[in-house]
This record gives sequence, structure tokens and C-alpha cells, in this order.
Amino acid sequence: SVLLAASLLCAASAQQYAYGVDIAVQGTANAFSCLRSNSYSTVFVRAYKPDGSGAVDMNAVPNVNMAYKAGLGIEVYMTPNPTSSKSATTQIDEVVSALVNGGISVRSLWIQVTSPVNWNKNTATNLNFVNSAIQRIRAKGIRPGVYTNNYDWQQITNNAGNLGTDVMLWYWNVYASGPNGETAPNFSDFRAFGNWNRADVKQFGQYESTCGISQLNRDVYPLSSVSAKKESVNPKFEKDNIITVGAIGL
Repeated sequence: SVLLAASLLCAASAQQYAYGVDIAVQGTANAFSCLRSNSYSTVFVRAYKPDGSGAVDMNAVPNVNMAYKAGLGIEVYMTPNPTSSKSATTQIDEVVSALVNGGISVRSLWIQVTSPVNWNKNTATNLNFVNSAIQRIRAKGIRPGVYTNNYDWQQITNNAGNLGTDVMLWYWNVYASGPNGETAPNFSDFRAFGNWNRADVKQFGQYESTCGISQLNRDVYPLSSVSAKKESVNPKFEKDNIITVGAIGL
């Protein structure tokens, strides 16, 4: 753990990157404290899952609360069900309502657009779903982001480039699952595609285990993308008992 923390601090200092993890499982208070102690700055918490017709991830609010208490920055993402009878708008409403009702103020929300096999074969239908979701996020005063990569985006949306300049990008690139499949923890491999000429976050490792959390992914983002004036490296209370999530790229 000490060596890991030292390597992360060194890399972040030299390249001006901060490190995070994204999870889709229930964490523990000790696990989040361990992440913070090992120089991770942010945790990306899944707040919606594609199970059934799409459902709120009931682990989200507890994970956000534990991450907050550990002093971590927090981002939230959703894995929608694009073939569900529920519209994109309904799925956005469900996830945002669950977070707000859990005492969480949402400044940004990332939509997972990966695994083409889980989407419709018609790319126009998929693009309509994504656009509807993004429009609903905007209507709620929240900044939209997309988690994808060039292959997924091409297969799912036919490389659509008309989402709008406000839509952030979190892209992934790994060689294989596990620590040995990681790519470089920087943006040197990024190439413009679809809607984006730049990226905000990169996922460079998948299906790893750290601090007792299994199947987590490792991420990196430029320190410059988080404004110190917003005190957003760590979440804060804007009102009594309200935790604010979403800081990267804002």
C-alpha cells in the first residue's frame, strides 16, 4: 500500500494527473478510507443499472455517503437499459430522483455507452436514446457526460458527432482485464472521435482488486480539470446534510 501510494503521488506530480476508481458494487467505510490513504482522489459510483427494465442501484447512496466521509471526490454514472420499455427520460428521472431523495446534489451525470451487444442494432434508435437522456440531464440543470470509447461509439451510434460541446467524455482503453492489461495512466493514446476532440477522464485499468473492493476499474484525469476555487477535489456540504457530487470538467 505504501509503495502504491508513493507511485501514484509521483506520477500525479510529474504528469499532473489525479487517480480514481469506478465501482458497481457495495463498498465499505474501510475500503473508501483505504482508497483515500492510497492517494486515490475520486470514486465514480454507479447509480443506475440495466437489470430488468433498468433500476436504481441501491448501493449508490450508501457508497456516496461513505466516500464523502472518507474525503474522496465523487462522480456518479449510470448504466442504462437502452432496449427497455422505459424511455431514456424515465431512466434519467429515476436515477436523479433517487440521488436527490438520498440527500445528494448532482452537478454532473455520466452515461455509460459501451458493450454494443446490449444496445439496439439500429444506430439511429440508439442515438435517439442517448440524445434524449442528455437533453433530460440538461433540463435538470446537470452537466452530461458519456463513458465510451471510439469502437463502442462507432458501433452503437455510427460515430455521432452532434451531441453538443457541453457533453464531457470519459473514455476507456485497456489491453486486457487485470493489472497486466493496463494502458498508460495518461491521455497520450487519445484520438478524436465522434463528438469529442478532447477527453476529461480515462479508464486505463479494468477488473482489478484494491482495498478489498473487487472488480473495480482504475481511472485518471487531469488535475487542471478540477477547479481549486470550487473546492471540488473533495465533496462539500452546500446545505445541511446535502452532499454535492460532480466536479471533474466543470
